[in-house]
Amino acid sequence: MFRLLAITPPSSAAAQIDPGIVDAWARGAASDALASELAVLLRDPGAGPRALLDPRGRLAPLRHALAAHGVPALLSVDALALRREQERERILAADPPLAGVQLRGDPDLRRIEDARVLVDPRWFVGRSCHGLPAADEDARTRASDYACVAPIFPPNTAQPGVDKHALGLAQLRRWTRSGARVFALGGVDTQNASACLDAGAFGVAGISLFFGSIANAEDNVAALRPLLLQAPAGPGQDHVRPPRR
Repeated sequence: MFRLLAITPPSSAAAQIDPGIVDAWARGAASDALASELAVLLRDPGAGPRALLDPRGRLAPLRHALAAHGVPALLSVDALALRREQERERILAADPPLAGVQLRGDPDLRRIEDARVLVDPRWFVGRSCHGLPAADEDARTRASDYACVAPIFPPNTAQPGVDKHALGLAQLRRWTRSGARVFALGGVDTQNASACLDAGAFGVAGISLFFGSIANAEDNVAALRPLLLQAPAGPGQDHVRPPRR
């Protein structure tokens, strides 16, 4: 399963995304393994499936570049959107095809289980998480493939009107001890990523970490790969069911 999760920058920060960024990641990976090491979350705060999957939209060139490299594309989606037949059909019929969804807004167990039933059974089902693990975190972990926990550090990409308190490494450890396969998000860079992995994170996620300049994107992937290879197996990696792909 991928251990790097690149999240598309909000349209307020980047009106266009150069699809050549995918070539840069491939050069940074220095191997043919990019498709198994990295996935991209198609996300723009406030945007629904119609906008994110628009064949003439802002993300369309990137989506085709991902498909050309075999890199999995996941869709950031509200759990309720999956229950609307028209929206669900749009998601399932996306071209290029998707490889999964990440549920927004700290979804509860019922919504995670609903998503698992409503999407392609081969897909990844992830979830966005903030704050501390819920009382039923064990059940949520079993129902999902991963938890993207944020923000670990103060975010590098500002979102207008949103002020999130950084959780820190101690709270990240609470998540990894819960058994979840955790991606650390928020202020993560090549300097502090190893601390997140040492705290038990399965992988790292980021926006500017992967979608900065072409040169920086290549260098960052090149710097992160050896950290992942050297990372000890944390609790969040030992107690999760096998990947669904």
